[in-house]
Amino acid sequence: MNISVTVDPLEWQISQDTANSIVAWLANTIGAAESVLRVPDTGHDKRLFFKVVFCLYMLSALARLVSGLTVAYAAEISRSISACLS
Repeated sequence: MNISVTVDPLEWQISQDTANSIVAWLANTIGAAESVLRVPDTGHDKRLFFKVVFCLYMLSALARLVSGLTVAYAAEISRSISACLS
C-alpha cells in the first residue's frame, strides 16, 4: 500500500493580520495569568496561595499519569507490532 500525500508549503502561510492576532492573544493570555498569579505570589492571601499550589500539584500528577499511560500504550503497540512481524 503506497500512499503519498503532497503538501504545498504555500497552503501553510498565514496573513500578517492573523499572525498579529495570534501573538496578541498569546500576550494577553500570559499577561492575565501573570496578574492572577501575582496575588498569591506576594503571600498576602495564604488561602489563595495554597489553592494555587494544590492545583499545580494536581496538574503535575495528572501529567505524570498521562505520561505513564502513553508509555504503557506505546509498549503495548510495540508488542503488537512485534507479534505481527513474527
